[in-house]
Amino acid sequence: MRALYTTTALLALAPAALCQWTTDTLSVARDEIGATSIGTLALFGGGFTGSFTVPPVRYDTVDIYDASTDTWSTATLSMARSWPAATSADGRAFFGGGRNAAGPTRRVDIYDSQADTWTTAELSQGRDLLVAASAAGKVFFAGGRISTDAPSSLVDIYDTQTDTWTTAALSVARFSLAATSVGTLVLFAGGTAPWHSDRVDIYDTSTSTWSTAVLSEARSRLAATSVAGQAFFAGGFSTTVDIFEASSGTWTTANLSVPRNDLGATSVGHWAVFAGGALSTTVDLFDTSTQTWSTTTFSLGRRRIAATTVGGQALFAGGRAGNTQHDTVDVFEPTLGLLYCTPANPNSSGAPARISADGSLFVADQDFTLTAESLPAGEFGYFLVGSNQGTFQPPGSQGILCLACGFQGCGGIGRFNHAGMIIQGPAGSIDVDLASLPLSPPAPVQPGETWNFQCWFRDQGTSNFTDAISVAFL
Repeated sequence: MRALYTTTALLALAPAALCQWTTDTLSVARDEIGATSIGTLALFGGGFTGSFTVPPVRYDTVDIYDASTDTWSTATLSMARSWPAATSADGRAFFGGGRNAAGPTRRVDIYDSQADTWTTAELSQGRDLLVAASAAGKVFFAGGRISTDAPSSLVDIYDTQTDTWTTAALSVARFSLAATSVGTLVLFAGGTAPWHSDRVDIYDTSTSTWSTAVLSEARSRLAATSVAGQAFFAGGFSTTVDIFEASSGTWTTANLSVPRNDLGATSVGHWAVFAGGALSTTVDLFDTSTQTWSTTTFSLGRRRIAATTVGGQALFAGGRAGNTQHDTVDVFEPTLGLLYCTPANPNSSGAPARISADGSLFVADQDFTLTAESLPAGEFGYFLVGSNQGTFQPPGSQGILCLACGFQGCGGIGRFNHAGMIIQGPAGSIDVDLASLPLSPPAPVQPGETWNFQCWFRDQGTSNFTDAISVAFL
């Protein structure tokens, strides 16, 4: 069971918002893991343990988290190795390259989530410290290290539609670079060549052409992610964040709160999240909806973290602190409000149902979404709203109503049960009209007001509830 803790993000331009953290564990403590997500699954493959005093061990373990059921399972790669590069495309997850006991490998393990099968392929050249990214049905494995301090410029490209492999070349050979995709573009930035590089190679899948750009600062062992049409390249023995706006082709810069390398980066909702690095517990958050930066902390400072996002959760797994590898998984769920009555009572799916909110706290933006997850499959439900909190178990219900009056005949609770608002398990969302909450009579949300939300649903002949969320609007 995950441990739960919450922390307040210190926003630069707006009052504090809340984010929820939980922790979990991998089946084996390790670093140098490849991570990617596909559908409801997050996969963490390969890895390494060892130090000056502990003999090295490389792993074929794949830890798989299913966000729809909040459960973990394991699989195995065809070869134990560290530093595999991972990405996903068209229902398949790819783990390519890395280092086994004999040195850099060409092996690519491919998981088909629809068939639940594993197959293998081979890169044209064995290498570790490479990167992977995907866009428009193409999978890219770029750069890497052929042997000690010998960089590669090779790019292996797999086309998921034609099931064919081709090769290309980066403009500068390098390893320990960062890669991400935004729109039709795939970007490969920084790295060691053998000195730190500022080069960015950009492949446009719509035209099958390459171009180059430069970072504001040469650096290696940086992290990359994309969200809301922007690509972010952060850290690398630095506080610098280079930000590429895909629609305009322009670059800007920002700064992390502390300099660090070997950090983890991913995006969730409208947030870009940069966690750990060196021995830092600091997490830098960029909210693309407000264009503001904030900071929080996670449970354990460590570097060489594997990061990916699934089911509205950003997962930061494994890593090392000093000479010790860890099995910790820190799970970040951004929310616009404060969860309470959590966890809810389990339902017939075997898990407690969860509520979350996304969008903007500003009433004038009219951008507010409620989501309920882990509901029983096929059962219907609808969201509730109230001005007060409370605890009440309606007769015959398996759950707790966390709004401040009884379920029947309470004029103080609104029901989002009009046409188009009924949801059906296992998950559902609605866009809330903040100008007309479904009270009697309907009421608008005013800046400065706090409202509470929950979801009621049928549960095998009875009923149940999610946890609840309190939102202070601006």
